[in-house]
Amino acid sequence: MQSTRGLIRALTLAATLSLLPTLASAQQSVRIAQGFASLSFLPLWGARALNTFAPEGLTATVLNSPGGDPAALAALDAGDADLAAVGTESALRAVAKGQPFEIVYNLMSKVTLELVVAPSLLEKAGVKAGDPLEKRIAALKGATVGVAAVGGTQETAARWLAAKGGLNPKTDIKIAQVGGPVALQAALENKRIDAFVLSPPEGYLAAKSDAGTILVSLGDDFPLLAHQPYLVLVAKKPIDDKASELIAKTARAMQAASTALVKEPESTAEAIQKQFFAKAVPAAIGAAVKAMNSGVADGGKLDVKAFENQFLFSKEVGTVFGKDFDAAASENDLWTNQFVERASKK
Repeated sequence: MQSTRGLIRALTLAATLSLLPTLASAQQSVRIAQGFASLSFLPLWGARALNTFAPEGLTATVLNSPGGDPAALAALDAGDADLAAVGTESALRAVAKGQPFEIVYNLMSKVTLELVVAPSLLEKAGVKAGDPLEKRIAALKGATVGVAAVGGTQETAARWLAAKGGLNPKTDIKIAQVGGPVALQAALENKRIDAFVLSPPEGYLAAKSDAGTILVSLGDDFPLLAHQPYLVLVAKKPIDDKASELIAKTARAMQAASTALVKEPESTAEAIQKQFFAKAVPAAIGAAVKAMNSGVADGGKLDVKAFENQFLFSKEVGTVFGKDFDAAASENDLWTNQFVERASKK
């Protein structure tokens, strides 16, 4: 009897092992070029940490592009990536130049940048974090704002904010090129700058060290910035049946991760921190997830109003694409919901 059972177990094990190559070969690869390693690409971090790709039969490879968004889009155009995770303005610039790209998923539906200022600036201006928005922004008059690169997103946001606070964006603030987040934190702590504009968790970290206070959360304080495609997944056209299936599966993996980020932010943040930010303060990643998870609650959906907000904001900050975009007319050309909707139906 025992020998019979042993034989059955052996046969079962042999049958299982014989299936392993087939199961492995059944896994489909999806290559995603990422413009920069910001935590704001929340669904992508979540999907990788929770491996929500696996139930879709996918193995995800993220290609970090040292050259930022342009390099990520170049990898997509060359066929070295299946999708590119980039800022929307970068995608729009590429399309305006005639590159065959389509936005297929909304990774972050609000601007995640925060204005972080030194306590000395608030004291000098007599401003508190709970004051009316315009008064808070007006505290920037005469401030030195640190940025990673002159002319980049951080400077653009800082000057746009200054204008919203009734200041002259060209003369009432000074811009100092400092470097990345670590350098900006150090500069704020050492009083070399008065403020910076970065996404979470940098504001939390500055507050934790008593070096700064989050004075403005752009995506929460401005309706225009609370509903727009800030970070997106881009595909190359034409999109054939095979690519369509791959994009829909990837969208479903992102949606599963987004659901977890909204419903179980603590455990999902912990998974992200352990796998990708081991040296980071766990509470900082948790705070960042909570600050940004409202931006993933729509499961990647795009809409006309969001693009109208995007185009208006681009106009206000002086971005010139070299082509006029119409939010409604560009649906299923510049952008589409077909993959998000297909993913949601399963």
